[in-house]
Amino acid sequence: MLPIGDENPHPPGFKPILTYALIAINVIVFFFEVAVTGQFFDFSNRQAMNLFLNWGAVPGCVTGQISGINTGVDIISCPAIPELTLLSSIFMHGGLMHLGGNMLFLWIFGDNLEAKFGRVKYLGIYLLWGIGAGLIHVMGDTSTGIPAVGASGAISGVLGAYLVIFPHARVKTFLMLGFFWRMIHIKAMYFLPFWLIFQNLLPFFIGGFGVAGGGVAYLAHIGGFILGLAVGYIYKKSHSSQFTYGTRYGYRGDYR
Repeated sequence: MLPIGDENPHPPGFKPILTYALIAINVIVFFFEVAVTGQFFDFSNRQAMNLFLNWGAVPGCVTGQISGINTGVDIISCPAIPELTLLSSIFMHGGLMHLGGNMLFLWIFGDNLEAKFGRVKYLGIYLLWGIGAGLIHVMGDTSTGIPAVGASGAISGVLGAYLVIFPHARVKTFLMLGFFWRMIHIKAMYFLPFWLIFQNLLPFFIGGFGVAGGGVAYLAHIGGFILGLAVGYIYKKSHSSQFTYGTRYGYRGDYR
């Protein structure tokens, strides 16, 4: 199933400037990666390795259990302040499909949270989701020298919060089953748990609790989603009047 949009209108006059800015920053960083590696669809050469080891979140470096990473050719020292890579890694991606999938989900689900939280709060929460998901990934294997990159942890937080705040919003989904193609509309309360279970929980458990099975940091996704659920729950409890009165989606005009 491929989501292509949601039926969750913005408040009158609202424009998701921050969501667009986050997408733009990720795209700009992606083309920087292209310039450094000379690759486009998948960053897999030596230049990419050096880039990810210096700017991606390497668990062993973050925890201080290793001082360098053996690449098989030489040893690359950990960054001077490895904790900062928990932030920089949020804006890096491993290739075109990695970037495209993440930005699609951010575009569909992030704008409504920006409207709810306000731009400044949303930016802070988004970054905290990314850093928190990165830390959860690090704690899953504290000594590995494999770098983790991508906005997936932060966007998983977006999805978790969206599920709590907009459970009845319908997600426009392109369904493909062999030769059967159809556009369907699924409530977020069904679509997002399906995404969590079949794209993250099942591969995570089937892979023997691996934190990066198949090159995917499932634990970061799961952790980010849980953090998003928590933030969504806190927001909903502290703004209960928005979900009792007003429009179907609870907007009251205090979205700046």
